[in-house]
Amino acid sequence: MASRAVTRALVIAVLAGVPAACSHAPSRELVQDYGHWNESPRRFGVCMGYGCAEMHMTGLSDAEWAAVREIFGKPEDAAAERAAIARAIGLIERIVGPKTGSDSDAPGAAIVNFRRQGQMDCIDEAFNTTTYLRFLAQDGLLRHHAVGLPVRRGSFIDRWPHNAATITETGGEQATYVVDSWFHGNGVPAEVAPLDDWMAGWSPDRGLTLAEWEAIAGEGQARAAAGGAQ
Repeated sequence: MASRAVTRALVIAVLAGVPAACSHAPSRELVQDYGHWNESPRRFGVCMGYGCAEMHMTGLSDAEWAAVREIFGKPEDAAAERAAIARAIGLIERIVGPKTGSDSDAPGAAIVNFRRQGQMDCIDEAFNTTTYLRFLAQDGLLRHHAVGLPVRRGSFIDRWPHNAATITETGGEQATYVVDSWFHGNGVPAEVAPLDDWMAGWSPDRGLTLAEWEAIAGEGQARAAAGGAQ
């Protein structure tokens, strides 16, 4: 499905004059103001270009969404569901990337980047991930979690500001987690971490490209197969 760039004059005006690369926190406001545009996986907008400078309209076919649904099955508990969420976000990115030109989105967002086409900072990622999480919830795939609004950490003084989507367990201690797709390249499963840890500065050891993640995943599968053959 061909994507169509939509003029975001209002958003750009709001962000004008403010440094990019997650140095402010409009993700929550973007979701509140424009989230209603994204009511169905058949047609929705994808933010990119840093600070949602561009929004590309796209969508998933019934077959593509069925592949996303297949990831979930019947998770035994909230932890298993969080693992499925991480994989689902990665799969949606792999489907959407070629349609919107974001398939080359690199791990993280360089603070100074003069080639932002197809790239996403954490503001873009938090908005997009929240959109995908809402689709999962609407389809009844989230049995152990509710989708929240994006959160921000950092204030320049302690660390560089950063945004991420959130989910909260609906049972047990009702713990909140971030679903952060910014750390890795397009299509890599999102990182899911406890909110308190993330707010304290948690991050993975390094950001991975899709090719790097696939190589690591392949090695893990090979080791598991070798272990089962013993």
